[in-house]
Amino acid sequence: MHRLAILVALGAWLAPGVASACSCVEVSAEGAFDASGAVFEGRVVEVRRPDDPSGALVAVMEVVQHWKGITTERVEVSTPAASSMCGISFEPETSWLVYADPVGDVFTTGLCARTRRIEDAEEDIAFLGAGVVPVEVTDEDEVEPEAADEPPARGGCASCATAPSGPSGVALLAIALGVLVTRRSRTGRGGSGGSRTAGS
Repeated sequence: MHRLAILVALGAWLAPGVASACSCVEVSAEGAFDASGAVFEGRVVEVRRPDDPSGALVAVMEVVQHWKGITTERVEVSTPAASSMCGISFEPETSWLVYADPVGDVFTTGLCARTRRIEDAEEDIAFLGAGVVPVEVTDEDEVEPEAADEPPARGGCASCATAPSGPSGVALLAIALGVLVTRRSRTGRGGSGGSRTAGS
């Protein structure tokens, strides 16, 4: 009877610990990739811890490279604050390979998603290969506008806009003026000769 009481007490003492431990089914890198909405390598720059231990911890991460579901250079990743709920103990200045799912503007993950420290993710990196380095385009980025056709300058004759320019243009204008002067000179001579003939 005494032994039975000791076993019951020991079982009652161990039961809460067993019940509260995180238990996950092992998943491969390929399986985690297929099951996740986002896969990326991130470096923790900030950790926001909840006042309630049963709440969620939020890690702000800079995306180093990504393979799936990421469009920005910085993301927020939520995980249960309690490790017994399969939460991850994110710490600043640590890097992680994150398998997550988007929920609004935040990604959620946990130990069962296969999220792990980057130094423990050699098998996963070998499967994933090289990722994409994010480049985020914002409203502050300058984009050169397309050049518009400029109308002719105002304040002059319309032919000025199409008049030839440069040395060749000046030469052509000089030749045209020379021809015009020659024609006028010949016309003038012909007129005066006619008058003399009529008078004689």
